[in-house]
Amino acid sequence: MQEFFFYETGKGFPVVFLHGFCESNQIWNNLSDELSNTFRIICPDLPGFGQSPLPDHKFSLEEIGDSIVSWLKGKDISKCIVIGHSLGGYISLEILRKHPDFVNAIGLFNSSAFGDAEDKKENRSKLIEFIDGYGVEPFIKTFVPSLFYPETAKKHQKTIKEISEQGLKVNPESVKNYAAAMRDREDSMDLIKKHHDRILLIAGEFDQNVPIEKSKEMAGFLDNGNSHILPFSAHMSLFEQSDMCYLAIRKFVQKFI
Repeated sequence: MQEFFFYETGKGFPVVFLHGFCESNQIWNNLSDELSNTFRIICPDLPGFGQSPLPDHKFSLEEIGDSIVSWLKGKDISKCIVIGHSLGGYISLEILRKHPDFVNAIGLFNSSAFGDAEDKKENRSKLIEFIDGYGVEPFIKTFVPSLFYPETAKKHQKTIKEISEQGLKVNPESVKNYAAAMRDREDSMDLIKKHHDRILLIAGEFDQNVPIEKSKEMAGFLDNGNSHILPFSAHMSLFEQSDMCYLAIRKFVQKFI
């Protein structure tokens, strides 16, 4: 079974948070403190990031989702809610697709149910070539700052530095394997339509990775109150509009426990 480094805090219904690409479970520190008085918060490092080992073979996001479910069941968890940031949202969708009776609900945090368009697939393939030629460092130095809304990025410099430092430690093979897995994932808009009542969407108005037009299209299929497009934020709404995120997650999770 896949090994996961993780931390957990609080008691109550389990809520699992999955971080994004080239991040670690440390992005959830403040949020888990905020929510741990009500819920049991579990934050693993995805395989190949943070302190969780990278699988020794190429993998799909479906496989990563299966391994997370197996690991959680090994912790005697039979029901939970899974909320994922960006890449973590893609994996949350895979868990919902394969294990709909295991998750009461999922959250897409600056993430998308749409499969990659051809130009984005091409960019992911170019990233793999770039990592082969130049390594992780030049990618991380431009990638992490680009996730934040430029108008407010100055006040998040400490966070940008911390996430960048974590990213610089990532194995190049992790970057390449996940880039390929994201490129090759299924479109999941069928899940948005089928499970419109148990999917949370938190989106950034100025997110360049998940354009607002895509977020609005997803929101159009979700039940009222399940979608939140946050002003003055880009791909890191967790930090850019933290209070709004905490309130949205708390209100959503309480409906399913």
